[in-house]
Parts: sequence; C-alpha cells; structure tokens
Amino acid sequence: MAEMTLEEVKAVATSYFEQLTNKQDVGYVDTLFTDDIAFYDPAIVPDGEAHGHAEVKQFFSVFFKVFPDVHFEIDDFFAEGNKVAIRFTWTGTHKTEFLGIELKERHVSVPGIDIFHIEDGKIAEVRVAFDRGHLIEQLGGIHHPF
Repeated sequence: MAEMTLEEVKAVATSYFEQLTNKQDVGYVDTLFTDDIAFYDPAIVPDGEAHGHAEVKQFFSVFFKVFPDVHFEIDDFFAEGNKVAIRFTWTGTHKTEFLGIELKERHVSVPGIDIFHIEDGKIAEVRVAFDRGHLIEQLGGIHHPF
C-alpha cells in the first residue's frame, strides 16, 4: 500500500462528487473504486449494499435514471489519514417510479453524509447516511402527521 498525502485523499473523495455523481459518469466507477468496493446505502440500495464495480454501476445507473438532473453540493468536508467524511445536499427531479412511489416529477433536496475509506488512490468503502423518510415525503410517498 502506497502512502497518500491528505491532499491526495481529499482529491479522490472530491472526484466522487465532481466526476461520478455530478457528471453522471458511470464508467468512472472503474477508475474511482477498488475492485472489491463495498458501497453501503441502506436507504436506497437493494439489500443495503453493493459490492464490486458491476453492482455499484447498476446502482448509479438506476439512480441517474430516476434523478437525471441530480446534483451534489458539498456542505462540509473532513479528512484524516485515509478516511473522509463529507456532509452534502443533493437535489434532483423524480423522473420515474422509485421506491414504489409513482411518478409525480417532484424536485427534492436531500441532506446526507458519506464516509469514505481510501486505499492506494481509490475508494475501498463508502458509507452513505440520509433520512429516507425525508426523501419519500418529498416524493409524495408519505405525509407528515403535523
């Protein structure tokens, strides 16, 4: 394992948002992630996790189809050693059925946090956390009782 500078670690994490999510470059998965990438997102990934390039590509392909105008904005950025935590807000317009919710073409704004573990210049693990209920409410799938 090659030792990375903190700036190199930050650049890898930043490229996740700049290249993969905001440019919707699914092919970048091969460059960005280790072969055995472990991607955890219990809110929207089937079974809560995806492993390897093929499963991660499948997840992002579906996500980009559902929210074709998705955009991630970095709100806070913390890095130490080979770990990075980023607080973000993503926005997008719902364009196809998702999570069993019929299409209503609603625009959503979803805050969340990603934690990355970086090895040899690639992301080896991603842990995503956001309020699924908040997303579903914005999509019109549930209504707040108050």
